Amino acid sequence: MDRRITRRFFNTALVGMAGATLAGAPAFAQEDDLLAQIKKRGYMRVGTFSIPPEAWIDIGTGEWRGIDADFTRAIADSIGVEVDPVVLVHAALAPALEGNRVDVIAGLYRTPEREKVMAYNEVPFWYGIDVVVANREGGIDNLDELKGKVIGTVRGSAQEVEAEELKTRYGIADIRKFDSADPMLLDLKAGRLDAAIWWGYTFDYAVQKNPSYDFKVVEYLAPEYLGSDKLPATYYVFAKNGTESLIKAFDDEIRRLQAAGEGQKIMDSYGLTNPAYITGVL
Repeated sequence: MDRRITRRFFNTALVGMAGATLAGAPAFAQEDDLLAQIKKRGYMRVGTFSIPPEAWIDIGTGEWRGIDADFTRAIADSIGVEVDPVVLVHAALAPALEGNRVDVIAGLYRTPEREKVMAYNEVPFWYGIDVVVANREGGIDNLDELKGKVIGTVRGSAQEVEAEELKTRYGIADIRKFDSADPMLLDLKAGRLDAAIWWGYTFDYAVQKNPSYDFKVVEYLAPEYLGSDKLPATYYVFAKNGTESLIKAFDDEIRRLQAAGEGQKIMDSYGLTNPAYITGVL
């Protein structure tokens, strides 16, 4: 399959990254069976975001890369179609799905709010872990020291849920919400935040690439902050109507990938060798 950025990608992703309504994106009439529609057109529009190593666009090659990209490409190959990535901020993903501008969203945690308006596939394709980070010399070494402090989180992400729970437990003074992680981390580095909730796998990947990274771990967050006994599971997300056969196609291929050990190989290729990324159990 062609991994380069396509003309369709430019018509959707660049507009979405600018925060527009994607009015210029191609529109497709909703059919009863979205899988049949995708096969007919020959490509699948996938809502994604830019957070290495989960997903990003390699500017040099135009390739959609990352964990989500590798899993999604394998699924698309099993269906027999290409992948058209649509890069958006987290808060724009659900509106894009509701507006039929993407067929599926790759890589979201399950939350009660999302379940009201979106459908999830059954089988998680990998598990994440969230982490509270602070500046290396910032003086915050445990969660108790967050009392009266200001923390950052990404708007529209499951980290908002964790942030509110941390505020209740530890007396955090304020939660500041950002549209993406990059400005949040810049504010943390500049001292405008005392700490931030980030994706632990992204932190692990950043430290692997740069051992002298600016930030330190305050704590990897237990799954109980999201009301679970397992690590946060990462799913594909779909519209509620007309997606039953598409969801089944995704689940069937994910089961095959995991049974064959190919899922762990994808995680290993990004240096995430802990089996918990596949099992959800620390």
